[in-house]
Amino acid sequence: MSSPTPPIGPPSRAVPSYKAYTGPDPNTVAAQRSKAEAERYWARMSKKADESVLPVRVNKALGFGGWIAGTVACAYMVLFADFGPKEHVFSPVRRKYQNFRQSFFTLSPEEQRIVGLQQEPRVEDEAQRRPS
Repeated sequence: MSSPTPPIGPPSRAVPSYKAYTGPDPNTVAAQRSKAEAERYWARMSKKADESVLPVRVNKALGFGGWIAGTVACAYMVLFADFGPKEHVFSPVRRKYQNFRQSFFTLSPEEQRIVGLQQEPRVEDEAQRRPS
Protein backbone atom coordinates (compact mmCIF):
# COMPACT_ATOMS: atom_id res chain seq x y z
CA MET A 1 0.00 0.00 0.00
CA SER A 2 1.27 3.41 -0.84
CA SER A 3 0.46 6.58 1.07
CA PRO A 4 -1.64 9.20 -0.71
CA THR A 5 0.39 11.93 -2.33
CA PRO A 6 -0.68 15.55 -2.61
CA PRO A 7 -1.54 16.84 -6.06
CA ILE A 8 1.28 18.31 -8.09
CA GLY A 9 1.38 22.09 -8.37
CA PRO A 10 0.54 25.01 -6.07
CA PRO A 11 -2.18 24.49 -3.46
CA SER A 12 -5.69 25.47 -4.42
CA ARG A 13 -6.90 28.88 -3.23
CA ALA A 14 -10.54 27.83 -3.18
CA VAL A 15 -12.32 28.98 -0.02
CA PRO A 16 -13.72 26.09 2.02
CA SER A 17 -17.47 26.16 2.48
CA TYR A 18 -17.22 26.71 6.24
CA LYS A 19 -15.28 29.94 5.61
CA ALA A 20 -17.65 31.29 2.99
CA TYR A 21 -19.46 34.60 3.62
CA THR A 22 -22.94 33.89 4.94
CA GLY A 23 -24.08 37.41 5.77
CA PRO A 24 -26.85 39.36 4.08
CA ASP A 25 -26.77 40.04 0.39
CA PRO A 26 -24.72 43.23 -0.12
CA ASN A 27 -27.42 44.56 -2.47
CA THR A 28 -30.05 44.49 0.31
CA VAL A 29 -27.90 46.14 3.01
CA ALA A 30 -28.61 49.80 3.79
CA ALA A 31 -26.16 52.42 2.63
CA GLN A 32 -23.11 53.24 4.74
CA ARG A 33 -23.87 55.80 7.47
CA SER A 34 -21.86 58.95 7.92
CA LYS A 35 -19.67 59.44 10.98
CA ALA A 36 -22.03 62.12 12.35
CA GLU A 37 -25.02 59.76 12.05
CA ALA A 38 -23.08 57.03 13.82
CA GLU A 39 -22.11 59.41 16.64
CA ARG A 40 -25.74 60.49 17.10
CA TYR A 41 -26.85 56.84 17.17
CA TRP A 42 -24.30 55.79 19.79
CA ALA A 43 -25.00 58.88 21.91
CA ARG A 44 -28.69 57.98 21.90
CA MET A 45 -27.96 54.32 22.75
CA SER A 46 -25.61 55.23 25.61
CA LYS A 47 -28.31 57.43 27.17
CA LYS A 48 -30.69 54.48 27.12
CA ALA A 49 -28.11 52.25 28.77
CA ASP A 50 -27.61 54.79 31.58
CA GLU A 51 -31.30 55.04 32.35
CA SER A 52 -32.35 53.03 35.36
CA VAL A 53 -35.74 51.50 35.92
CA LEU A 54 -35.55 52.05 39.69
CA PRO A 55 -34.70 55.28 41.52
CA VAL A 56 -31.09 55.76 42.61
CA ARG A 57 -31.88 55.31 46.32
CA VAL A 58 -33.62 52.01 45.66
CA ASN A 59 -30.72 50.79 43.51
CA LYS A 60 -28.23 51.72 46.23
CA ALA A 61 -30.35 50.07 48.92
CA LEU A 62 -30.65 46.89 46.85
CA GLY A 63 -26.91 46.85 46.20
CA PHE A 64 -26.09 47.39 49.86
CA GLY A 65 -28.68 44.81 50.91
CA GLY A 66 -27.18 42.31 48.50
CA TRP A 67 -23.74 42.72 50.06
CA ILE A 68 -25.21 42.37 53.56
CA ALA A 69 -27.17 39.25 52.60
CA GLY A 70 -24.09 37.74 50.97
CA THR A 71 -21.96 38.43 54.02
CA VAL A 72 -24.56 36.92 56.37
CA ALA A 73 -24.89 33.84 54.14
CA CYS A 74 -21.11 33.35 54.06
CA ALA A 75 -20.83 33.78 57.83
CA TYR A 76 -23.62 31.25 58.34
CA MET A 77 -21.91 28.74 56.05
CA VAL A 78 -18.56 29.16 57.80
CA LEU A 79 -19.83 29.12 61.39
CA PHE A 80 -23.05 27.10 61.52
CA ALA A 81 -23.87 25.04 58.38
CA ASP A 82 -23.72 21.28 58.90
CA PHE A 83 -20.95 19.69 56.84
CA GLY A 84 -21.08 16.38 58.68
CA PRO A 85 -19.08 14.96 61.59
CA LYS A 86 -15.72 14.86 59.79
CA GLU A 87 -13.07 17.55 59.98
CA HIS A 88 -13.49 20.14 57.23
CA VAL A 89 -11.91 23.40 56.14
CA PHE A 90 -14.04 25.52 58.51
CA SER A 91 -13.40 23.41 61.64
CA PRO A 92 -10.50 25.54 62.98
CA VAL A 93 -12.51 28.72 62.48
CA ARG A 94 -15.49 27.16 64.25
CA ARG A 95 -13.34 26.09 67.21
CA LYS A 96 -11.94 29.62 67.56
CA TYR A 97 -15.47 31.04 67.31
CA GLN A 98 -16.77 28.62 69.98
CA ASN A 99 -13.92 29.58 72.33
CA PHE A 100 -14.58 33.27 71.69
CA ARG A 101 -18.32 32.87 72.25
CA GLN A 102 -17.78 30.75 75.36
CA SER A 103 -15.54 33.47 76.82
CA PHE A 104 -18.59 35.74 77.05
CA PHE A 105 -20.56 33.26 79.18
CA THR A 106 -17.90 31.86 81.50
CA LEU A 107 -15.53 33.47 83.97
CA SER A 108 -11.82 32.86 83.88
CA PRO A 109 -10.26 31.36 87.04
CA GLU A 110 -8.92 34.83 87.94
CA GLU A 111 -12.38 36.37 87.54
CA GLN A 112 -13.94 33.56 89.60
CA ARG A 113 -11.42 34.22 92.39
CA ILE A 114 -12.20 37.96 92.35
CA VAL A 115 -15.96 37.38 92.48
CA GLY A 116 -15.59 34.67 95.12
CA LEU A 117 -17.11 31.86 93.11
CA GLN A 118 -14.05 29.68 93.11
CA GLN A 119 -14.71 26.64 95.27
CA GLU A 120 -12.13 24.92 97.37
CA PRO A 121 -11.29 21.41 96.18
CA ARG A 122 -13.38 18.83 98.06
CA VAL A 123 -11.63 16.39 100.32
CA GLU A 124 -13.33 13.02 100.58
CA ASP A 125 -11.36 11.49 103.41
CA GLU A 126 -11.67 12.77 107.00
CA ALA A 127 -8.01 11.99 107.64
CA GLN A 128 -6.96 14.39 104.91
CA ARG A 129 -9.19 17.12 106.32
CA ARG A 130 -7.61 17.27 109.82
CA PRO A 131 -3.92 17.33 110.40
CA SER A 132 -2.76 14.53 112.68
